[in-house]
Amino acid sequence: MKVFVSGSISIKSLPLIAKQKLNNIMNNNLTVLVGDANGIDKIVQEYLSDNHYNNVVVYYAGNCIRNNIGHWTTENVPSGNLQGRAKYTLKDLRMASDSDFGLMIWDGLSKGTQNNINEMLNLGKHFYVIRNNEIVTDKIFQTKEQEKILQNELFTF
Repeated sequence: MKVFVSGSISIKSLPLIAKQKLNNIMNNNLTVLVGDANGIDKIVQEYLSDNHYNNVVVYYAGNCIRNNIGHWTTENVPSGNLQGRAKYTLKDLRMASDSDFGLMIWDGLSKGTQNNINEMLNLGKHFYVIRNNEIVTDKIFQTKEQEKILQNELFTF
């Protein structure tokens, strides 16, 4: 099983609940799909590397990878002539598509993380959103059906 982990660039440290979820992911030997950006991507990479976790794939767009702290397997997402946010959105869409679950660590403002949340909703995939050291379900879901995605009792990492 593959977990797409993403989050806001503005976040400078992992919330405790995010560490707990990452520990559960490692204990269940799930594959972590993470990007190469600074912020949460880099912090998650550092946490996984510090815990000697190797079941990680780092996704990147463009010609060079920005962060691959654990020297893990990489997945290049061809981006053609796209630049800036459009290039990185393409990478995020691919990670969402390739994943079974998601873990979004959000500052409540980041449009990139909001897009990832929306994409997981659109794909009907299970995910957690962590904001301010708690799992949140309010103010994200437009319908009760979408909220049920998070509350499914089979989804427990």
